[in-house]
Amino acid sequence: MRLIFAFIFLLVNLFSIFSIRSFESAGMVVFEDPSDVSNSLIYFALILSFTAVLLFVSKTKVNILPAMISTLTFLAMFYALLPYVGLLAIVISFAITFLLVKKPNWIVINISAFLLSVGIATMFGISLAPVPVIVLLAILAIYDAISVYKTKHMISLAESVSKINAPMLFVIPRGNEKMMLGVGDVVLPTILAVSAQKFLEAPLIAFIKIPALFTVLGGLIGLLLLIYFVEKKKGAHAGLPFINSGAILGFLASQFI
Repeated sequence: MRLIFAFIFLLVNLFSIFSIRSFESAGMVVFEDPSDVSNSLIYFALILSFTAVLLFVSKTKVNILPAMISTLTFLAMFYALLPYVGLLAIVISFAITFLLVKKPNWIVINISAFLLSVGIATMFGISLAPVPVIVLLAILAIYDAISVYKTKHMISLAESVSKINAPMLFVIPRGNEKMMLGVGDVVLPTILAVSAQKFLEAPLIAFIKIPALFTVLGGLIGLLLLIYFVEKKKGAHAGLPFINSGAILGFLASQFI
């Protein structure tokens, strides 16, 4: 069943690469200078700030986390869909957010997480050149390991968002338990694949440039290793050290071809 996550990973990568032109045409670029490595630090600072806010809100007596997540979901969904459907994205984003609040189930959550993953990965992939992305992936792999195994605050955060059916996790039900994969575990390596496709001049295999293809395959191998590790040793585990490392190594391997 966990191999479904591998299928989701591939779909997000392929759809994100397909979406490059649509996002470029819509002007959905985050950073003016894609080669500036300081952009990676800005991205990391945003992630730290967002995580800190979510953790703080989740521990307050006034439970505003669901309303906060719903608002953020609507906004993120709107920007993810805008390049495809224009202002109709408002209606679709509202409908999806409404379903997440009123009639949540794992299918709606996964569809939402998929749309957000493609939107975020494409948007940042066309905004960051490969070198800043690699720096970002390396930093976040270290951070993920610390936050899961040392401080454990990422485990606490995952439990909080899973209770309110937030589309920050891909969820596969299996009996009385849920298998979960963080959206970030899919988005971050996909950003490198999109960046390689966008910024590098390289031969194509079908419609994918070799560096992008090797990045996808490297990330997929990292994900499969993570799945194997999780099956052998139960519990919560940091995904980015496996998946980001695989994506980076795949990208670097492509440079020798």
